[in-house]
Amino acid sequence: MKIACLLLIALSATLAPVSAGFNEKRLESEKKSAVEKGKLIAFFFEQAYYDPNCPKCIQDVNANNSAMKKALPRKYVNVITIEAGETKGLDKLPECVREGAKSAPKIIVTDAACEKVVASISGRPDRKKADEFEKQVAAELGK
Repeated sequence: MKIACLLLIALSATLAPVSAGFNEKRLESEKKSAVEKGKLIAFFFEQAYYDPNCPKCIQDVNANNSAMKKALPRKYVNVITIEAGETKGLDKLPECVREGAKSAPKIIVTDAACEKVVASISGRPDRKKADEFEKQVAAELGK
């Protein structure tokens, strides 16, 4: 039964719908929205499956990505997700984000104009680390 569940998880991961992904138009839209709402921009880089034939590896990657999603301080940021393995259009990422985006999973928060990094977090954050990250982002907004 356990193996059947793991195989189902692996199969569902490979059958996930393809999203539009990152593009410059989306970036400009999020920047405009962030300025209007007084928010920051968060770039969430998903971790890729390093061994898609290994159910344990798939579980670990899913857990890492899930923990990062939970750490997103959504009330303070507009989120742009860069899916694992996505390469198209990444040269359009803001310069301050490109350099820090070499490891995943990772969240990089910038100002609304995407000119400077104000906070970042990587790995699989526990609740304490996620709370500290949220406080850091809130402080940048003066909240």
